[in-house]
Amino acid sequence: MPPIHTAPAKLLAVVGVGLLGLTACTSMGSGEDADGAETSAEEKIEAGPVVVECEYVPAAADPEAGRSIEGPLDLCATGQVDTWDIAVTAVEVDATETILGFDDANTAPDGGSQYFMITLNGINRADEAMAPADLLIGLRNGSWTYQSGCGTVPKDLVDVGEVAPGESFTANRCVVVETEQVEGAVIEMALLNSWDVEKYTYFAAA
Repeated sequence: MPPIHTAPAKLLAVVGVGLLGLTACTSMGSGEDADGAETSAEEKIEAGPVVVECEYVPAAADPEAGRSIEGPLDLCATGQVDTWDIAVTAVEVDATETILGFDDANTAPDGGSQYFMITLNGINRADEAMAPADLLIGLRNGSWTYQSGCGTVPKDLVDVGEVAPGESFTANRCVVVETEQVEGAVIEMALLNSWDVEKYTYFAAA
């Protein structure tokens, strides 16, 4: 399915199963493996998909944090998306191999595009049970926004049921993005709101 492009006036990120080449936020210096040996960029690429992840500590969100696209929240920093406190805890910039390997029915994206997958952790701050199915999550670069799904995704956000007040969920969201638009992109989230303009919170894409 081709990516969805929307105009700027109404612009609308999971640890996958069996992922390889994990890179933690508190990892060793680049260019070294677990034994301290130097590894080349080519070797890292051949090792498999890279997931950038961090250690998430639940925290109450600052209502104004991440409201500007010029100041997106860092990985594991908590932002407020309507009545949810949300943090992006992992990013797999090119999740194409992961998605294709997860379900044989999944198909490769069009040429020049790739699958981009994130893990998000959310806490329900509302006074009643809610499901996060109405969260709008996309990847934005300038006037382009990508929201088309990737097929069947491990721990998919759409499969999360109702979450009780004060309780949390962890799920994945994957979108198709043109490869040339990945660099410089940010993750944006809002709650689908048919009667008003959505209020977005922005998160760093890696």
